[in-house]
Amino acid sequence: MARAPKTSTFDYVIVGAGAAGCVLANRLSEDARTSVLLIEAGPGDGHLMHLVPKGFYFTLTNPKYSKTFATVEFPDGHVEQLPRGKVIGGSTTINGMVWNRGWADYYDGWEKAGNTGWNWPRFLDAFKKIERHQLGGNEVRGGGGAVDIEVAGPPEETCDAMIASFGAAGVPFETDMNGSGGERVSYVASNTRKGTRMSAARAYLRPACRRKNLTVVTETEAERLVLDGIRVIGVRCRTKDGNTATYSATREVLVCGGAFDSPLLLERSGIGKPEVLEKAGVPCVVPSPKVGENFKEHRGILLQYRLTGVKGFNAEAASTPRYLWTGFKYLFSRSGMIAHGGYAVSAIYKSDPASEHPDTQCFFTPFSTSAVNPMTGRMVVDKLPGAKFVALPMYPTSQGALHITGPGLDDVPRLEPNFLSTENDRRMLVKVLRKAREIVAAEPFGKHIVEELQPGPQVAGDDEIVEYGINKGNAGAHGLGTCAMGPNGDDVVDASLKVRGTQGLRVIDASVFRDQPSGNNNAPTMALAWIGADIILAERDSAPR
Repeated sequence: MARAPKTSTFDYVIVGAGAAGCVLANRLSEDARTSVLLIEAGPGDGHLMHLVPKGFYFTLTNPKYSKTFATVEFPDGHVEQLPRGKVIGGSTTINGMVWNRGWADYYDGWEKAGNTGWNWPRFLDAFKKIERHQLGGNEVRGGGGAVDIEVAGPPEETCDAMIASFGAAGVPFETDMNGSGGERVSYVASNTRKGTRMSAARAYLRPACRRKNLTVVTETEAERLVLDGIRVIGVRCRTKDGNTATYSATREVLVCGGAFDSPLLLERSGIGKPEVLEKAGVPCVVPSPKVGENFKEHRGILLQYRLTGVKGFNAEAASTPRYLWTGFKYLFSRSGMIAHGGYAVSAIYKSDPASEHPDTQCFFTPFSTSAVNPMTGRMVVDKLPGAKFVALPMYPTSQGALHITGPGLDDVPRLEPNFLSTENDRRMLVKVLRKAREIVAAEPFGKHIVEELQPGPQVAGDDEIVEYGINKGNAGAHGLGTCAMGPNGDDVVDASLKVRGTQGLRVIDASVFRDQPSGNNNAPTMALAWIGADIILAERDSAPR
């Protein structure tokens, strides 16, 4: 896929081969007259493990394919490592592949906030063009796009019991998780093809790499943007061997590094909050006070249970021989436990009856890991039947920050997630955990519960739940907002995704999302990039060449 550049000058230079970068590289290189360079800090995605949906258990924390960002210390003294993909395909190559798009009201909120043209019809059009859904296209999903979407299967008895308990709690079953905006529970929709991972690279980059006008370089990390005054004219990079390479863009540089790397690249280039840049030893070229601010991330609680009377998935993976046999069967059937990501069932519902819309997202799988191998540090699958249930408040109001601490790539950034720092989020988490326990205890699933292993019945009072959520809660791997779009002069990007105060520079990735979508980042980021490509192409076609 990667090849040595024949030139150092291109029409467009794209930084980051993740969900957004792969879509943009495909769309912009469709015109053979346009030269495009895609820069990726990580290696290629050729390892077969990247095709196996459950393979992310091995790649998510592998430093060869993943880059982790350490938080500041939590109140109990621990530090968390938040991983992001550092490989062709970015996080779409190492994530859980959940295709929860969010729903209309969230996207319409962009336009209501002053971002003209950003609304649900526009996102829906992008989703429909992207998707090739197993259930076929209709008025709310696509049937002819490049990204295959499959529903987890075949049905499994523990999952069916959980779905029935949701029904007893008033949450109806939907075949298509994205086919409704109300409360619903479904078998997970994932971007997979015949039980194999359909990353953004596989869907969009591989087909485009046959084009001579698209160049992809790997193991090349962007150090800083090259500016001529306020115009961005290129990118200076560090290569695998430690040398420096500089690539020029005659039209634009498109930053697609994600919510973590994009603000850091801007700050290392002198675009950011003046006091942050001064402290880090970087001259301020373009003041942009909100770069790195507004970091938002789901913070929920993982519940684990020991079960009886059902089989679940533990029996298929509780020992090496069993796991190998399960893998052998997967090779021939492309179905079962290994054929979908981290979870089998997803639900969106209200934990607070007073909420106007669903306020909670959960994921369930009949699989539990309540012990750690002391030799490897990896979680060990329980020998007895068990299940995981992750409950996440969908709309956190707490805001964190991510900033550079020095001018170089090796200077460790400061990440302050500020989880549950607002009274709203603390109150919501209490309701989320209590509603989750209520659903799980309902029949028929409730009769299978032997014990709540995590967090355990001792975590019951409001203060105990909040303290547990802060120190031992579950981060959704849905960080965003650090280069948020907005209509005001101090917002980082405008409605055309251009970085205010600069020329020739756009940011197109999850960092521009204002808030958490009512779902995951995977699908919305690809749709954002599709819309971004439409904007760029429209401007290009209307300008003299």
